Amino acid sequence: MMREFEKWVARVLLLNSALALGVSLGLLGERQPADALPVLYGAAMLGFLSAVLSLKRWQAGLWGGLLYYALQLVAVYPLDGGRQFAVKAGVSVGLVLRFPGAVVVLNMVALALLAATAAVLAWRRRAPPA
Repeated sequence: MMREFEKWVARVLLLNSALALGVSLGLLGERQPADALPVLYGAAMLGFLSAVLSLKRWQAGLWGGLLYYALQLVAVYPLDGGRQFAVKAGVSVGLVLRFPGAVVVLNMVALALLAATAAVLAWRRRAPPA
């Protein structure tokens, strides 16, 4: 059963990174600022490569998936117009937290998929090699 879950996690990562790749190439969604495109494209390629490695059952793919979702986990938008941080690479459903100096968005989809990927990685590390 866990192997099926592992395949599902890898397929979701593949779909998520394909969407991010479409956005970074300008094929999907609104146009992204030029300075955000290299980061978005890099994140999309990280997710895509990680998904392929995960489908081949390589642990490096799971570690890459963790990094891919960690990049998307939190977005920070300062209210004073300062430097912001946001990597919108894939599906996002955010929990918006308003603070006096900034708005912080917690990507709940990335959080759930990060937890699922971590669970698969933990299971793979404990399970005997097949």
